[in-house]
Amino acid sequence: MESEAKQFHCPNCYADLKFSPASQKFTCEYCRSAFTEAEVLAFQQQQAATEQQYQSDGSQMPPEQQIDDQERREREKFNEETKLYSCPSCGAEIMSDSNTAAAFCYYCHNPIILKGRVDGMYKPSMVLPFAFDKDEAVNKFKDWAKKKRFAPNDLTSSVQIDKLTGLYVPFWVARSSTSSRMEAIGENMRSWTSGNYRYTETSRYRVVREATINYEGVPADGSQKIEDQLMEAIEPFDYSQARPFNMAYLSGFYADKYDVDKEEVLPRIQERMYQNNGNVLDSTTHYMALKRRTQYNRTDSLSWDYMMLPVWFMTFDYKGKLWEYAVNGQTGKVSGELPISNAKLLSFCSIIGGLIAAAIFIGGYFMSW
Repeated sequence: MESEAKQFHCPNCYADLKFSPASQKFTCEYCRSAFTEAEVLAFQQQQAATEQQYQSDGSQMPPEQQIDDQERREREKFNEETKLYSCPSCGAEIMSDSNTAAAFCYYCHNPIILKGRVDGMYKPSMVLPFAFDKDEAVNKFKDWAKKKRFAPNDLTSSVQIDKLTGLYVPFWVARSSTSSRMEAIGENMRSWTSGNYRYTETSRYRVVREATINYEGVPADGSQKIEDQLMEAIEPFDYSQARPFNMAYLSGFYADKYDVDKEEVLPRIQERMYQNNGNVLDSTTHYMALKRRTQYNRTDSLSWDYMMLPVWFMTFDYKGKLWEYAVNGQTGKVSGELPISNAKLLSFCSIIGGLIAAAIFIGGYFMSW
């Protein structure tokens, strides 16, 4: 069965549109036009109205807007597990991961959105657009990698950098009100010397703290194939820049739909909130130490947003092990573990060893005088 592939077309020349992070508009690389979200939506509505009109009076639709009856039936029976789709530009049949929501055709390189995979229960409420393009993402990654002394040289080679991909990652973003109570024994100590003796006095106090703490926008990614720690490391995101979801923002990028639902990520989010609650409660105490500390937590209210958040993503195969890197597509923050180049480490150790040997030699020379 084939999935429905959707594209957004230029109102002027009908070529494919791509979202430009630089201008925050939808651009056509053929006629060089640029359109706002409102203009793209208006053109979509006009296309839909024209299609309906031709269907109702039985007339033949313009070639660029014809929709085959078989394709329509297939769309209505769309199965979320379908992995085969047809590119509307060149007709190629492309295999895709069952969670992929947006991609590129391998043959004609046109942006394609698998509409059925961001509809219904899989439709996000918000999308946070990319703030910068691939060239800037590459520069941010290179600047970060250059600061890592023992990183392999080929980490930033052109072959590796070409793998940097703009990906909209599905996130569950929680709003919550929590209550916490902390009980502990607080200790203060003072010491003094009198005569030949040193004394230490320890004062102990019962400590109780309670607080209601509200959270806005605690994120957890909803993708099994991306490391949770990697996504947490590139936080935070500024949700004030998020916009109501429109599939047009996915054009020109890859995107995944979630395969981890909000019930599964709830323990992760609660752990993060409760840990922060403990830090907040501890900050209100002024003792030298807290002993026998216990904390009780409760989630009083909880609501969710399902968002698409921008990430520039790259994998690096080094000596048979796969390393993953991510660049926050809004702030540019970079994260990922780095392999160690044995050649660089050996060279560094040789230099240090040489300096130590030289210092010993010079010291021995002057001592002989």
